[in-house]
Order: sequence, then C-alpha cells, then structure tokens
Amino acid sequence: MQQSRRIADRRAQEISPFSHYRLLGRRRELRRGDGEEAAVEDLDLYPRRFMAVAVSLMLLCLMDAINTLHLLDRGASEINPVMDLLIQQDPQLFIMCKLLLTGLGMIMLMAYHNARISIGIRVRSILYGALLCYAMLILYQMSLFYALT
Repeated sequence: MQQSRRIADRRAQEISPFSHYRLLGRRRELRRGDGEEAAVEDLDLYPRRFMAVAVSLMLLCLMDAINTLHLLDRGASEINPVMDLLIQQDPQLFIMCKLLLTGLGMIMLMAYHNARISIGIRVRSILYGALLCYAMLILYQMSLFYALT
C-alpha cells in the first residue's frame, strides 16, 4: 500500500548559499544510531578545543622554524636534508613550506578526528600528541640556545 506524500522530502531541497546552516555549519556531532562506520563522517563545526589546538600547533610550528634559523646562525646544523635544501635556497621558502605541511597535516587530522587507526587509537589523540611533541621540541631548542651561548 503506497501512500503519496503531500509534502516533498525536506532533505531533497537545496539549501540557500546564504542560509544560517550554510554559513555557520550545522552538524556538531555524529548522527544518533550510527555505528562504527560513521566514525569518519564529516562534521561542519568542531569543538572549540580543536581551534585552540590548531592555533597552538601553527604558532609552535612558526616558533620551531624561527628557532631553527637562529640555531643555524649560531652553528647548529639541520638534520632533515629536505628542510636543509629549502633553508639553503631561501629561508622564507623554508618557513612557508614548514607551515604549509603542518597546516595540511593538521587539517587531515581534524577532519578525521573521530576515526580510529588500526591499533584502536583515535586520530584526535595524534593531534594532541603532535601538540605535545611540538611543545617538547621548543623546550629542546631553548636548551640548545643555552648550550650554544
């Protein structure tokens, strides 16, 4: 027994490019009832702590690049051959590439923050781990400054 609907399916309607949902996003959490397959579903809005982590990661990345250049001026050497090549070509190119690679990696981690990698660790843990590693790297570079003076 097929029943015809008078109202068209609301999901079939296009959302205006100037609507509240299009401009500010709508989906903050995963849909109810979705299983593990939905763990990689995209969200429109992310928790505020992710913005804080993203800004902190980018600032720490910039500090790392600047500290690396200052340490090289004091006699240190760059171990990464690709970054060393970029530094020798142009220090600004080095900083831009470093920020670009970090930003792209961070975007991927944030987009799939609900997913799990093969050993059961959530991707968001990797995002927090990257923040911790960058903070420890900055502390290590600060100790190098004192050792090279």
